[in-house]
Amino acid sequence: MACWPKGPEDILKGPANCPTKNYPDLIKKAKDFYLKDPFHRKMQMAGARLEGMSSQTPPGGTEINMKMTRVEELIMFCKMLGYKKIGFAHCIGCIGEAKELSQIFRSRGFATVQVNCKVGAIEKGEIGIAEDEKVRMDTFETICNNIAQALILNEEKTDLNVIVGLCLGHDISFTRASKAPVTTLIVKDRRLGHNPAAALYQGSPPCNFYYGRLGKATSETGGR
Repeated sequence: MACWPKGPEDILKGPANCPTKNYPDLIKKAKDFYLKDPFHRKMQMAGARLEGMSSQTPPGGTEINMKMTRVEELIMFCKMLGYKKIGFAHCIGCIGEAKELSQIFRSRGFATVQVNCKVGAIEKGEIGIAEDEKVRMDTFETICNNIAQALILNEEKTDLNVIVGLCLGHDISFTRASKAPVTTLIVKDRRLGHNPAAALYQGSPPCNFYYGRLGKATSETGGR
């Protein structure tokens, strides 16, 4: 595999569609970011060092040794970068998870700020959502106010913001509006307990009885 070669001599031995072979100028440009751009260098160095700490192979071994959960990695990442105040932008359905995360981080010396997605209680009809597009029709149903979440965390001057189960699309908007860097800890998947990768595991033969439909062009949820 050209992107994980045994040595420099193997780098250009990938298939015809290998990006490493086909975009050498962009690969060089990316490397320059890691060497010269302060933000990208800081993120790259911290991420690479964290990868080594969490997965390092023991001397003489061959298997990668997975040591940390994502929560543990997030704590270590914040310590490495000197972050002091962490924001949690969470779905109303993840209040418990966000509360637990805040307690864990506070117990390790961090300040935390939680903002629920329903902050502000703006009714969906006010922004043009029809009654038949609501979860519960003919009720007072509020939007997921991801922009307000970002603005509040901006006002709180958080060092890092963590997405905890925001809806698809709302997470993108939150990330754009946030002044602090953003990472995602929990990706919303209403059907699979916030584990979207499970659909991929179930979608490949021989275990494709249920989610194999995702690969079909006629599927209700994909390929159209």
